[in-house]
Amino acid sequence: MRSEAIIVSDLVKKYGELTAVDHISFNVFEGDVFSLLGPNGAGKTTTVEILECLRTPTSGDAWIKGLSVRDPKDVRKIKKIIGVLPQEFYAVDNLTVLENVVLAAAAKNSDNVRGVLERLGLWEFRGRRFSTLSGGLKRRVGLAMALVGEPEIVFLDEPTTGLDPEARRETWHLIRELRRSGVTVVLTTHYMEEAERLSDHVAIIVNGRIAAEGEVKNLISRYGGRTTLVFDDIDEEARQHLVDRGFNVEALSGGRSVVRVEGEHEVFEVISYLRSLGYEGYPLIRRGGLEDVFLSVIGSKLSEGGDLI
Repeated sequence: MRSEAIIVSDLVKKYGELTAVDHISFNVFEGDVFSLLGPNGAGKTTTVEILECLRTPTSGDAWIKGLSVRDPKDVRKIKKIIGVLPQEFYAVDNLTVLENVVLAAAAKNSDNVRGVLERLGLWEFRGRRFSTLSGGLKRRVGLAMALVGEPEIVFLDEPTTGLDPEARRETWHLIRELRRSGVTVVLTTHYMEEAERLSDHVAIIVNGRIAAEGEVKNLISRYGGRTTLVFDDIDEEARQHLVDRGFNVEALSGGRSVVRVEGEHEVFEVISYLRSLGYEGYPLIRRGGLEDVFLSVIGSKLSEGGDLI
């Protein structure tokens, strides 16, 4: 049985009258990619900064590999076993790639500079000044600085923001490699496709609280599991038969029809029923994804009357 790399228990962070993090609890298992999602100002960045020991919680606690973020002695130990890539990380423009990573390695007492540069495809750029690099290479240098200490847990804040599609997919590949090597990754991102492709578990934060949390496939099944079937040339009588059987059916222009179903068994039921009526075409199938989950959860919280922080 896998153990928890991170345990968050009843975490609260207040700034005066504002509660940025409101009694949050969740666990991150060793070797998982765990994504924190939420609208701007929802509390995810504050949560991550507490886990990185950059902020002290007002109440509650969090443990990183059994070490408390509230205990000053533990905090020093935590900083030795984590790597951090903030969205706006600091590197010295006039220093080379190699020199920037050497500085990061010195802070971690690490001799892994060449290894991490080769692993991230940066060795050939080691003599280039940081200021001359493309956005994708700069993010890769930031990742090298986060990984040079060979951390057990890595925090990545919006790691692909501003990258072109090729650089984004390269970053995805690197995150998958980290996971395969047993590193625990905590990811914040605005890209639902990114979170869906990379994550084992996801937590959605709204107004400082966990609005939904779990394995990606389970969240999709619960909140975003509705599947859309698009058919050509279904006549009005067939559409009405489907409505009578309890399905959500919508007629589109050009003779097309949309049928919304829940689960694979209903996909099979609709197709089988239309076959019995003589329809021989195959539908275009669009299954629900994490974006549907996010919109569903955010929408439900807004409908409860809460303004997003």
